[in-house]
Amino acid sequence: MKTALVTGASSGIGYELAICHAKQGGDLVVTARSVHQLNMLKSTVESKYGVKCAVIPSDLTVENAAKKLMDEIDEHNIEIDYLINNAGVGMNGSFEDGDIAAMQQMVQLNITALMDLCYYFVREKRKKNAAAKILNVASTAAFQGIPYVSVYAATKAFVLSFSEGLAGELKKTDITVTALCPGPTKSNFGMNANVDEKMANFPLLPSAEKVAKYGYSQMLKGELTAIHGAANKVGVLSTKLSRSAVGNIAGGIFKLSQKQ
Repeated sequence: MKTALVTGASSGIGYELAICHAKQGGDLVVTARSVHQLNMLKSTVESKYGVKCAVIPSDLTVENAAKKLMDEIDEHNIEIDYLINNAGVGMNGSFEDGDIAAMQQMVQLNITALMDLCYYFVREKRKKNAAAKILNVASTAAFQGIPYVSVYAATKAFVLSFSEGLAGELKKTDITVTALCPGPTKSNFGMNANVDEKMANFPLLPSAEKVAKYGYSQMLKGELTAIHGAANKVGVLSTKLSRSAVGNIAGGIFKLSQKQ
């Protein structure tokens, strides 16, 4: 079975993506900033599924962190077959009132680190002419500009566009690229993004487990874009009719969802 590198694996969708891979009998390399949570994940997958799990803590908001991470994986003589770029952060609030340093870190994590990891991974796989899979976690926010999460939505638009372009370049190879585009999901992400706790855990939201299972299955199939949920598919389709209208509606929801 293949070995997967999962970023942002300590909780939420990233944690569940790691579980999905372990259930298939695949070994793991997991990374995030939380060593304790990563070690708990390691203990779970090794005892429950009998796979190997290497824990390599990394703060991907730091410049050149992706290169250091890949170098450390090489030092462990681990061959990565699936690259799962899940690590990301969001911010909900007025752009002008935002913390510019925090927004710069978001761009570094959501865009630069993801791009860098794809770069080093693809170069290595092409050098060996090896088969591989990439799953980049984008968002339904990628399909239009959204007030009050303007920078976040823009970073996810990059992830989607980049994934589509890279997939086109790799079309004649054995490397596939999938962009997973979840909508709002029950996870720590919403609360960390300054979203009110009640709205972040709204009962009708899909679980991180369901989103991860869907995204993982679409990656295995080599699908380019994976939009989870019928309502999200309809929402994305509606952006083809009016990007600004959909963006403004979403922006109104995010404004109401801000912590008071």
